[in-house]
Amino acid sequence: MTLTIGPLRAEPGQKTRGTLPADLGTTTVDVPLILVNGSRPGPKIVITGGVHGGEFIPVDATTRLAGLLEPDEIAGRLVICPVANPPAVYGGRLNISPLDGVNINRVFPGDKDGGPTDRMAAWLFEHLIDGADAYVDLHSGGIDQHLLDFVGYRLTDDAELDAKNEAMAHAVGYERVIFGTSADGGNSHAAANRQGIPAILVETGQLGDRDPATVRRLIDALYRILHHLGAIEASDHIKQPTVQPRDWI
Repeated sequence: MTLTIGPLRAEPGQKTRGTLPADLGTTTVDVPLILVNGSRPGPKIVITGGVHGGEFIPVDATTRLAGLLEPDEIAGRLVICPVANPPAVYGGRLNISPLDGVNINRVFPGDKDGGPTDRMAAWLFEHLIDGADAYVDLHSGGIDQHLLDFVGYRLTDDAELDAKNEAMAHAVGYERVIFGTSADGGNSHAAANRQGIPAILVETGQLGDRDPATVRRLIDALYRILHHLGAIEASDHIKQPTVQPRDWI
């Protein structure tokens, strides 16, 4: 099956890179995408980084991952977006967009007729997230944030979806797994859940660092997620976690 987002296309066994324009009303931004269409059938998985400015580990990790993955290793279709919120990332802002002062991860699924950040969220939801079989949203601590690595997921009214969310969260391999008690709110993974899409949030690193070891830690986590979802086979480069995951409320 061809993987198509706007004019970007990847046939089975093909990897495609490019950018797509997102109309934010007051301006237009280019959103970078990498499409990896596997040589075998499988799930459609969407991975986003750069939802917030100043969070560099996800940008670096998704860019590296996109270069490492080859279509003949993949079952299914991967959509990788290293910079999901260009105004915030390129503007050097932390949790808010310089265009309107809004935190995009409070307004999903967005509003295509709203302000710039609402439009950005709506574009991402329409073009990337909606229709996925699984969604992974990557974050890290900004320059003023001391964070420990953790994974977040939501509980919903759907037992099957809850089980998928929980299994994805624990597949990451981080010690701290935090769950919210509903899928309410404007986080991207919560909005995805409301559409029936299994989704998690992954936080890796702190203080706006770009430490190669931290990037590698996130790449290893992404390999584990992809293996859990059936997109890649187990191999020596999938490092197993050194701690036993557990739930934190």
